[in-house]
Amino acid sequence: MGTYDFSWRIIEEHLPDLIKGLIITLQISVAGMAFALLFGLFFAILRFSQYRILNIISNSIVQVGRSLPLFVLLFWIYYGLSLKFKINFSDFQAGAIALGITGGAYMAEVFRGGIKAIDQGQSDAAFAIGLNRIQTSRLIVLPQAIRIILPQTVNIYVGLLKGATIVSVIGVSDMIYVAQYVSLETFRPFELYSFAGVVFIALTLSVASFAWLLERQLSGRNRRG
Repeated sequence: MGTYDFSWRIIEEHLPDLIKGLIITLQISVAGMAFALLFGLFFAILRFSQYRILNIISNSIVQVGRSLPLFVLLFWIYYGLSLKFKINFSDFQAGAIALGITGGAYMAEVFRGGIKAIDQGQSDAAFAIGLNRIQTSRLIVLPQAIRIILPQTVNIYVGLLKGATIVSVIGVSDMIYVAQYVSLETFRPFELYSFAGVVFIALTLSVASFAWLLERQLSGRNRRG
């Protein structure tokens, strides 16, 4: 078998384009996560509704969102809505919405679990000493809920960050799209995809480390309080 000479020159020559692609990857994953938080919180609240029909609708939408492959969802939003209903989204918008729906379906469960984990007696005690609902949420419920949902929220964002690598199939010029395009020109896919892999590992570790530091800070504030 022949040997393969790894060429850093390919990466150096196309580094500006790869960085531009990385920025787009980060932008679309953050946009998707923002949508996922809104989507998840909305349907989590519906699942606590006293109306059974809202519970059924919310649960059904969440289950569908968790079951659909992101690849299929991308095509439905980008091509399906345009062909059937003349609703047009840019490739970036379609990618962010698809990521948001996928992440939101999981965030709905995270929010629901976080809300249920807070002892109702704590809220009742806060009301008893004169705190209103907003003060109770801000001082009692929210700090505890954030600590509860933070690890799972980070995991979901990491999943969306990795899921963002397939938005290139609808033309989003993310880092994977750039790596694929350059590899077709240079016939050096190993270097380009390896570089992308290392970058994603670094991003994942950075996000996890930031979440760990934030969780420790929140825990410290709560102990001091």
